[in-house]
Amino acid sequence: MKVNRLVNVVYFTDNGKSVYERLVAGFENYVFEEKPAESSLEEFTANSFKYHLPLVFIGATGIAVRTIAPFVSDKLMDSPVIVIDELGINVIPVLSGHFGMANDLVREFAEAINANPVITTATDINNVFSIDSFAVKNGYRIVDKGSIKTISSMLLRNEKPAVAVEGDNIFVDGKLMLVRKSLVIGMGCKKGKSCEALLSFLLESYSEKELRDKLYAIVSIDAKDKEEGLLKLAALLGTKFITFSANELEAVDGDFTESEFVKENVGVGNVSERAAVCLGASLIRKKEARDGMTKAIAVLEKGKSKWQEEFIL
Repeated sequence: MKVNRLVNVVYFTDNGKSVYERLVAGFENYVFEEKPAESSLEEFTANSFKYHLPLVFIGATGIAVRTIAPFVSDKLMDSPVIVIDELGINVIPVLSGHFGMANDLVREFAEAINANPVITTATDINNVFSIDSFAVKNGYRIVDKGSIKTISSMLLRNEKPAVAVEGDNIFVDGKLMLVRKSLVIGMGCKKGKSCEALLSFLLESYSEKELRDKLYAIVSIDAKDKEEGLLKLAALLGTKFITFSANELEAVDGDFTESEFVKENVGVGNVSERAAVCLGASLIRKKEARDGMTKAIAVLEKGKSKWQEEFIL
């Protein structure tokens, strides 16, 4: 199992390009896309924020801040933004450190290029639980955004809010705070299918709001781990894109719509249905195919999924 992400990167010097190349060499599960020469910095930034993609500036922090300023709007929607200096000495989260996972990406990037992670958020430097980080890592929708700061402030003062877990819901100090997303969609597609085409296919089954509120993960086979349309789709909908090997998919028990043609090409007779249940979910809608795309829908059982961490304050 791999969790995959598309990361946009811009650099300005030959030294910056060298850092970019070191970054690319450090990861198998991330696809790094550099700014095209024909695209302006503003266009590239706007596109990153449109799809909620992580954006890395290899250069000065001031350039990054001035560039992203017009696009910053909502801490639960903004792209995670990271700055790496052109010598690859420091890696700095600038925006969306928790919900966008910029802080986690900074730690990974710093380790990969042997740099210093420069993290300033209070919960991180004090080693205090972050409820918004927990939410995104474990597939929860934040119901009460305003309480994030209140809870963090309490924890930093060594105060313990009252926590109650009822099925898929987490209440903090009597308020509904988190609702676990339970929808899992297995997908396959022909190479080069756009995010827009894939999204349109999903919108035949759910509204975009339903997908943002309920979608725990988009899942597929590892042959699709670098498929740009699927990577963008997951980022756009604020969910994970998880892929499995053919052997992992083949090992799943169930009654699936098998295809010899598919098996000859990818090593398993069905991708979307098998992937949809690979996280321990139950299939509720079998494979549908349209214009070189397939989807199958499953739902996680109530309660904690086998990939979730413990909720501890």
